[in-house]
Amino acid sequence: MRFPRTMAVLMVAGLVGTACGARLPADVRSNAANAVLNAGSGGGTSTNGGSSTTPGGTSGGTSASGSNGTSGTTGGTSGTQGTQGTQGTQGTQGGTQGGNTQSTGGGHAPAGCPKAATDVGETNSTITLGTIADRTGPVSGLFAGAQQGAEAFAAYINNSGGLCGHQVTIDFADSGTNCSQNQNDTQSLAGKVFAFVGSFSLYDGCGATYLKAHPTIPDIHVALDPTAEAPPNHFDLEPGQLGYANGMFAYYKQKLGSKVQHVGVISENIPSALNKQKAIDNAATTQGWKFVYFNAASPTTSNFTSNFQTACGRDHIQIFFTVSQNAQNAATMMANERSVAACKGVVNIIPIAYDSAFIPDYQGNASDLNGLLGYNEYSLFFNSNEAAQIPEVALFQQWFKRTNPGQALNLYAMFAWADGRMLQQAYEHAKTGNRAGLIASLGKLKQWSDNGLISQTTPSSKTTGNTCYILWQLNNGQFSRTSDPKSSFRCDGRFVPYHG
Repeated sequence: MRFPRTMAVLMVAGLVGTACGARLPADVRSNAANAVLNAGSGGGTSTNGGSSTTPGGTSGGTSASGSNGTSGTTGGTSGTQGTQGTQGTQGTQGGTQGGNTQSTGGGHAPAGCPKAATDVGETNSTITLGTIADRTGPVSGLFAGAQQGAEAFAAYINNSGGLCGHQVTIDFADSGTNCSQNQNDTQSLAGKVFAFVGSFSLYDGCGATYLKAHPTIPDIHVALDPTAEAPPNHFDLEPGQLGYANGMFAYYKQKLGSKVQHVGVISENIPSALNKQKAIDNAATTQGWKFVYFNAASPTTSNFTSNFQTACGRDHIQIFFTVSQNAQNAATMMANERSVAACKGVVNIIPIAYDSAFIPDYQGNASDLNGLLGYNEYSLFFNSNEAAQIPEVALFQQWFKRTNPGQALNLYAMFAWADGRMLQQAYEHAKTGNRAGLIASLGKLKQWSDNGLISQTTPSSKTTGNTCYILWQLNNGQFSRTSDPKSSFRCDGRFVPYHG
């Protein structure tokens, strides 16, 4: 849905700017900054680019029918690699390539690995990947999760035998929330890395100009700026033009009735965030939603009480809805809303609240948040109950905790992990193990979902986004799905393009 663009563009607390896709989310592209988690430094040493962390651990278990073997504890002796799973259809995963349905097995040197090759950033035994993210700037640690997630992926795959036998290293660059720096980092790393994976920067459109001029460089990341999605060598978890799906809005209309005709929105007053929010609102209007209050707040706004006094007291909103904010601001909004008597009874639908920082940031009793609603274009990736139902969620949680002990699981890390897994599958099924082979293989991925971690997507699409999502509710400090399916996605409604 290009939410982000998933929730991504989110304003970044005071900074400059975004899941739900808009560009995230899924809820994520414009979403991009969907949940600005000020996570700490990622695992591994980061020296002018950083090296990946490769903890030990026994890679055990036989991987059958494409399932993943169980990894042992950090610090253990590297054990026997799991047996490669049988090529075949794995749940909803499949990605049709050349008419053959493929699956990702537990081992990482399957019989289908490409012909040996070397290329930029690739030797006979190693592959270096590049990740660019905003870690410094107006908001310190802004998208640190991107580096953390990329390094978690590298640690996992290295512990499993490497990417078709190649040990993976992450070369990280801090784009500093700056256009020129993003462009410089892109150009600098392009001559050293095999591919870009998991990048997350508010100014990714600046580096995209270089990638567009050099279409042989694979780039896999959730784009925040629509310009960053345009190059043919760019592949995205939330592909498609600016716009949004409308299935969730039809659901809420059925659930909430006439309340959807009295909706209030507070967006971030940043072009990317505003465009995202407007694209989402446009999709909602196709399902009878009416926005009676809209305010574009400054990124430096720290109190929204006056906004709610107007929205509830003058315009009588019955639903408060926002996507283009971060979790910290959303928590502040909920506290401010509860201080306004006229807002009593307002239903809150805040997709970007699914963030491990949201409840801790809320200044009040967590029970005040009971009933808050939302939706994602990805699974509830930091939930333990979700991990029990979706093996890929459990795998991501396991390796993130190994490489980033004590850090909170966050959206940007999840995106980087999924980006890495996309690269892995495409590489393992490429005809040749060079950049050209990877790009060709990525272009054939369809209905890809990282085994249910994210909703199904066609990474190479430049036109239509997906229509899949899950619904959740917050009660007693816990996020939980509110409807079936319990371990997959609802895929209904249609994608609604937004032309401004």
